Amino acid sequence: MADNFDFVEVNSAKLYTSIISSLMDSCDEALYPGDERRIFGEAIVALFVSMFSLFNDKAKQRTLRYARGNVLDAIGDRYNVTRLAPANASATFRFTVSEVQQENIIIPAGTRITSDGRAYFATQEVAVLPAWSESVDVLAVCTTGGADYNGYSIGTISTLVDLIPYIEKAENISISAGGDDGEPYTEEGDEKYRERIRLSPATQSTAGPESAYRYFVLSSDPNIIDVAIDCPEDEPNVVNLYPLMVGGELPDEEVLQKVLDTISDDVRPMTDKVNALPPAAVEYQLEIKYYCTKEDEAATITAIEGEGGAIDQYNEWQTAALARDINPDQLRRFILAPSIGTGAMRVDVIKPTFQELTKAQVAKLSGAPVVSHEVVNW
Repeated sequence: MADNFDFVEVNSAKLYTSIISSLMDSCDEALYPGDERRIFGEAIVALFVSMFSLFNDKAKQRTLRYARGNVLDAIGDRYNVTRLAPANASATFRFTVSEVQQENIIIPAGTRITSDGRAYFATQEVAVLPAWSESVDVLAVCTTGGADYNGYSIGTISTLVDLIPYIEKAENISISAGGDDGEPYTEEGDEKYRERIRLSPATQSTAGPESAYRYFVLSSDPNIIDVAIDCPEDEPNVVNLYPLMVGGELPDEEVLQKVLDTISDDVRPMTDKVNALPPAAVEYQLEIKYYCTKEDEAATITAIEGEGGAIDQYNEWQTAALARDINPDQLRRFILAPSIGTGAMRVDVIKPTFQELTKAQVAKLSGAPVVSHEVVNW
């Protein structure tokens, strides 16, 4: 199938010719420029182009490839696949008394703490600060899901919203983590959701196809962006799953357990023994020297070394998928032709060198990039 197709052809030149010809046929005479009837026809060409484009988009959204937003949700309903909801960040909070008390102090479930009136963290269970104790540590979860609420530094969430007698302060003693955006109504969220819908028919098989395992692993945590499925030849009926997290991060034990919980006895073949394992990180170093003109020096430095520049883009690309070979030619491409700004005239890539990766390996940058440049007369 072609990469792109239209249900209705939208060609403004053809529409213009068709509309003006139809008017001339109806009037039974030539309509020259300046004729008010021709001007009217020319005016409605834009309207027809807009209408045809709208019709075409509505028709294309009936397909999985082009559906988006709520329309994609409706297609997912056909396969009993729903969007992954945002997960809530959490952190450990320490509640401290102004003065030790002779009796226990009860901290109700739902007690809220905030940093700025935007992010609220609430305790999930009743906690008890024992008599004669100065403090107690309690886990609290953000009331709003999303990755925006990760990364609050220790001590920055410290305004107690729901006051408790004798409690002087409450503050986070761990960095908030664990929040993710799920599959939001964005282009990236739609693509992740679309991929799971595309994989979902394989889950009807009882033979344990690779695509079914991929579907269940991607559904277990929104932060999983890739997975390798391996069946060792010397271990019959063993299936090893290697999930990869956003940013090329390796999964922790909590994520691996979520994968195993999702691949439960109800969905895996009874004869399969399933293991969830972290991929192997293959480290690479980055050392380059690039060349630019004096006139473009500042713009080139920004495009290559600045935040979100060519070097950051290469590292993001290199670590974004399993089995992605460490490829210095891709680094050259980013340096010479950055997506934004002015690229280098040429570049010497000292490190990395090409290295082929297996399907259960992921590249990982080791150390800080070593970058230098030289101004040349071109």
